[in-house]
Amino acid sequence: MNNQTTTNSSNSSTTSSSTNSTETSSIYPACTENLTPWTTILTLTLLYFIAILWFCKHGKNVCHPTPDSIFPYIERLRFLRRALDDFLVDDINIELTDIKLGQGAVGFVFKGYVVAKSQTRFRQKVFAAVKRKEEREQVRVYVRDIVHILLQIVHALKYLHENRDIQGNDFTHGDVAARNILLNERNLATCIAKLGDFGLPIDFGPRLPIPWLPPEIVCSLDQQNTKHRPESDVWMFGVLCWECATLGAEPHYQRTFEEICFAFEQPDHGLPLPRSCPQEYADFVYDCLSEQHRRPRFAGPTDVYSSAIFRLAHIQDLYKHSRGRI
Repeated sequence: MNNQTTTNSSNSSTTSSSTNSTETSSIYPACTENLTPWTTILTLTLLYFIAILWFCKHGKNVCHPTPDSIFPYIERLRFLRRALDDFLVDDINIELTDIKLGQGAVGFVFKGYVVAKSQTRFRQKVFAAVKRKEEREQVRVYVRDIVHILLQIVHALKYLHENRDIQGNDFTHGDVAARNILLNERNLATCIAKLGDFGLPIDFGPRLPIPWLPPEIVCSLDQQNTKHRPESDVWMFGVLCWECATLGAEPHYQRTFEEICFAFEQPDHGLPLPRSCPQEYADFVYDCLSEQHRRPRFAGPTDVYSSAIFRLAHIQDLYKHSRGRI
């Protein structure tokens, strides 16, 4: 009896379990029939492209600020950059007068003129603020100190020009400029000056020091047989003297090649000296900037007027006890 009951119960459980499995198997195919792996991939891909299209259309509003907050300032900055050229004036286009308008914590304010870049060359009165230290803070540069340094440079060039190479050609420096003058101390009255950068070739391509070179080289750059002669060093020494007189100004500042060639034809060769420059010093500078056969010489006798050493020594004697300033 008990065995029959157990058999009946097991049969019933087997029947119920088989019934449940049949129901599950009948439901599962119904759910997965319409959702194959390819369908899932296509569905996700479609959703991905929809998200990309939405981001392309509405993403700017999310990633970028509103036009009213940033974009007007960008246009304003561009306008200010374009208008900045109207307010910036080169130093070479400013002429100062002796009329002092005021004094501040960092310097003085002088009345000046701006020379326009137009062909009419009209002058417009403006106020020019000059960054100059007060008189008691300025470093005093005397004529005798400048000549003391230049005489040492002349002796160095004299030594070069009086020697020859193996082929008998003249030795020249090729880059006589203030940037190549080395001073062993700050005191200009007692310092020792050394002429450096020896052997700098004249044919070093686009790095030619055009503002320092003489017209016989600058105006013949298209020729192949351009030779740097001792007279060329004399011209460059004259530009060095101009740099000393202007306390470090750059010759032919921001001038183009054509403008430099045109400046060579002017009486001052495009290198005007300050009004405080002594006449003897100015005459010597412009003699160095004259034609080749009129320029002073470094080599040879030093007791003749054509000697650069003789001329500078004469200027040094004139201002030995003078407090004349550059």
